[in-house]
Amino acid sequence: MKKPLLLFFLLSTLTVWAQGPNNTGTYYQNADGKKAAELKSALFAIISPHTIQTYTYGVWDAIESYDLREDGKIWEIYSGISNFTPKTDRDKGDDVDEGVKYNREHAMPKSWFNEATQDYYTDAVYPMFTDLHHLFPTDRTVNTMRSNYPYGEVGENITKQSEGGFSKFGRCVDSLGYKVSGMNGRVFEPNDEYKGDLARVYFYMATCYESYKNEKGVTRSPKDWSSDMLASNVYPFFTDWALKMLLRWAANDPVSEKEIKRNQAIYDIQGNRNPFVDYPGLEQYIWGSKKDDAFSYDNYVPVTSGIEEITKSIFIENDGAIYNLRGQRVDGKNLKKGIYIRKNKKIIVK
Repeated sequence: MKKPLLLFFLLSTLTVWAQGPNNTGTYYQNADGKKAAELKSALFAIISPHTIQTYTYGVWDAIESYDLREDGKIWEIYSGISNFTPKTDRDKGDDVDEGVKYNREHAMPKSWFNEATQDYYTDAVYPMFTDLHHLFPTDRTVNTMRSNYPYGEVGENITKQSEGGFSKFGRCVDSLGYKVSGMNGRVFEPNDEYKGDLARVYFYMATCYESYKNEKGVTRSPKDWSSDMLASNVYPFFTDWALKMLLRWAANDPVSEKEIKRNQAIYDIQGNRNPFVDYPGLEQYIWGSKKDDAFSYDNYVPVTSGIEEITKSIFIENDGAIYNLRGQRVDGKNLKKGIYIRKNKKIIVK
């Protein structure tokens, strides 16, 4: 069970990177000084295009190289009981119970793109089809339950759920504001642990695909896509209810060490990065409270830190997750020198 923790702290110095974070150097330099929609377009020019993979076996091999737990098992995101062995437990197309097989999940369902069926064994495909940033290993059975429904919040309106309620499917809560034919829309709710991860992936997709060429060489854009989460435009890209929810998810589930390592691994394979992982809170500079502030790639002020007092409601596991002063969850076994927060107490590593 997760419980809320209010962090109150005052930073006496401003967070400053001589160059970009996570050893990115000047990768993001061309976005310097940009704001809101202009910033989004500048980032698009930086992170697109990327090296396209094959769906089989390129995507399999990629996720099995970095989406791994410490015990070497597959780190999937939809089930709380999975214990998959890489390659051995790949989905073979058979109907199975939860916890038996894993497959490759498009976090943003491929049906939303309104593209043709693709060849799994060639890299001559539209780029979103094999973009590793939004492809995750997931339990086959729970992924089938998700289908191509929007992400959302189910609350008590549960129609189906994974073992132990780790992921849920049903009509959304009233407060979400998502209606279909006058009724609350059906949504899939991932676990709180991965809501921020998935929100940052959606922000990446909104940014990376302002324009692209499909496998036929035809130039297309989000104006050609369709989903109840999407506005069928380049900016703001999301419908109002979806954007508000994703901004909240990203704030409540800060960037984790898992995401940072995954971002680097994907960069090493397909040659582009997710800026919303490299710059925690960047979404606020494009869609939220910081739209009027200019982005600085090497002197970035995270939304979750700075020289002002921070009051931030986050959620931690009962076993005591550790956070740095940017609001990022970190690996407690490999802490570098610095100040951290755990269970509302300061930890100093020298």
